[in-house]
Amino acid sequence: MLVIGIAVDHHSIVSPIYAAFDRSLSHAALTIAAQIHRQPGGQFDITVPDHPLPLRALPEEQFFYRVSNEQGATLAGSADLPVVPARHHDEFTYQDAEYHGMNLRLVSYRLTEAGESLVITAGETPHRRDRAVHQMDVSFGINDSVQMLLVLGIALLGISVALRPLQRLREQISQRPAHILSPLPTEQVPSEVLPLVDSLNTLLGTVRESALAQQHFLANAAHQLRTPLTGLKAQLEVLGREAADTPLQARIDLLHGGIDRLAHTANQLLALARAEPSAHRPSHFLPIELPTLVAEVIGASLDRALSHGIDLGADCQPTEVTGVYWVLHELLMNLLDNAFRHTSPGGHVTIRCGMTQGQPFLEVDDTGSGIPAAERERVKERFYRGKDSGGDSCGLGLSIVEESARAHGASFSILDGRCGRGTRMRIDFPASDPDARRSSSAG
Repeated sequence: MLVIGIAVDHHSIVSPIYAAFDRSLSHAALTIAAQIHRQPGGQFDITVPDHPLPLRALPEEQFFYRVSNEQGATLAGSADLPVVPARHHDEFTYQDAEYHGMNLRLVSYRLTEAGESLVITAGETPHRRDRAVHQMDVSFGINDSVQMLLVLGIALLGISVALRPLQRLREQISQRPAHILSPLPTEQVPSEVLPLVDSLNTLLGTVRESALAQQHFLANAAHQLRTPLTGLKAQLEVLGREAADTPLQARIDLLHGGIDRLAHTANQLLALARAEPSAHRPSHFLPIELPTLVAEVIGASLDRALSHGIDLGADCQPTEVTGVYWVLHELLMNLLDNAFRHTSPGGHVTIRCGMTQGQPFLEVDDTGSGIPAAERERVKERFYRGKDSGGDSCGLGLSIVEESARAHGASFSILDGRCGRGTRMRIDFPASDPDARRSSSAG
């Protein structure tokens, strides 16, 4: 557009500028005509001024003239200067010509002096008009460029202002955790984008309903399994007492172990479904003192630690987080279960909680066999069991921990033990205010 505008401006100014200089050249011819006088002897007296041009000539400008009669005889001036042919009885005729290797603009003026027809031809080099056209081109170019830059700046400013709601919407979507399926706010969304946001909200609602349906199915299935498994376990215990000291005792013990594992898997599936972030409402999140939670979990796990010959201890500092109490309780129980499974008799398991750089943390440190660095992310997958997990593990414990941490906006990491061996399972809670954590976990 800028180039086209400059080209149009150039063509629009060339004709007026050339016409103005042509009139100046014709005035020079009239000035010469005013100096022609017929002497009594019939000769013409022609006195041409040094600067016949009304406009001041440039240093490189050259002016030529010729006064001739109708027969072509030169009375004054340059004898070989071309004469512009007459057209349509015009008083002035103009033409571009080449003269001694120079480009000239010529004008011929015809008049009758003392009964004799004369032709006055004046010519000048086009430096002045070319300079004027160039200056006008530069002026128009600068003017059009400034206008174009101003329009571009205003357009970019308008676009940036108009796109701010879209940028806010993009930030809201990009900063959302994957498990947050609540509708996007539409109060500040431009009307042009509102149908798209409504479609996204419809999709989010559909995905949320599907996720909730899966959670409800899994929870119901696990719950329905618990009752018959409990009854089956009781019947096996009765049958075991009746078949004591018989060949059936070994098979009944195997069935009893299988039922225990199946019941444990059902309980873990139920815990996993209840730990999903989308299963909790903001009203479920309450202030929780981590030392109190740790003390309760240690009290419930002390008998198991003693039976395995493990030294179970705690190192707690006053720390408060906002969360769902039973979810954090289940999280810590699963971390302890994992530590007990991998720690040999005589080992140590320590639960710690406190603050690090303004962030609450909760960790379980053991002196067990440890988890290889290459396997630490895989053990968080559902139903994945490591080589040292034991035959009674269903591979859901650390998946429950991962989902529970996500529900609280926390991060779950597996690190090396503090004493140089074993494993340290750490939960880092966010340092944001409780209201922000509640809203981030709603969904």
